[in-house]
Amino acid sequence: MYFSETPQRPNSRHASLLGIATGLIACAAVLTAPSTGSAQGTPRHLAALEGKLLSTPGECPVLQIHGKDQPLSATTTYLYHTLLDKRLANREVRVEGTMKADGTFEAERLFTVKEGRLYRVRYFCKVCNIVALEPGNCVCCQQPTELQEIPVTDDSN
Repeated sequence: MYFSETPQRPNSRHASLLGIATGLIACAAVLTAPSTGSAQGTPRHLAALEGKLLSTPGECPVLQIHGKDQPLSATTTYLYHTLLDKRLANREVRVEGTMKADGTFEAERLFTVKEGRLYRVRYFCKVCNIVALEPGNCVCCQQPTELQEIPVTDDSN
């Protein structure tokens, strides 16, 4: 059998498949890249809404602002579960996020508001000394976690 030492040109079918694969990889890289909001890499601006968090069983969470109801969604499941936590029902909260085309406000951050100050929400198990991201039982001992509100300082946002 004879082998040539000169590189062979790929046939046209191989070349077009290679081009398609390269294009798909480039598209995937663009679609999965984190959104920064601008070419300079500065973080995008989030809108902030403050109001009373309403709990409506079987429905999406709602933020009541000056008597008007704003449906809420969330960027993560743990934040969505926090918005549904009955312990936060009828509490003054601040949500930061973006308005979606379907009319919902998609929350990226949630704070409780007490006497004009912001508090970060977390869930904690005193038995195991474990912090959780969402309401529910401790992943270790299966005891209910405690809702904690941590004051936000200028450097801990």
